[in-house]
Amino acid sequence: MQKLQTVNADTLLYEPLEKPSFVVDGLIPTGLILFCGSQKIGKSWLMLKLCLCVSQGIPLWDMPTREGDVLYLCLEDTFCRIQDRLFFDSSIAVLLSL
Repeated sequence: MQKLQTVNADTLLYEPLEKPSFVVDGLIPTGLILFCGSQKIGKSWLMLKLCLCVSQGIPLWDMPTREGDVLYLCLEDTFCRIQDRLFFDSSIAVLLSL
């Protein structure tokens, strides 16, 4: 078992630290994130939209994203349901750009 690493405030104040990097600027930091909420409020839709934006490096709600590889795990959805959502999201994007 590893010993708990501690640091006092004085040391922490003067230690040069790297700023965290963000997937969505100022909103979602890189790393493991838990995204939780009540059922049927749009969590899956939001994560799909986030994945599409990050994979293409396009803004999410006017917030810059850092382009990168994404792994979208929607283990409760069928391929047909995911395809329908992708088509729906694409058609919304086309309508909004007109």
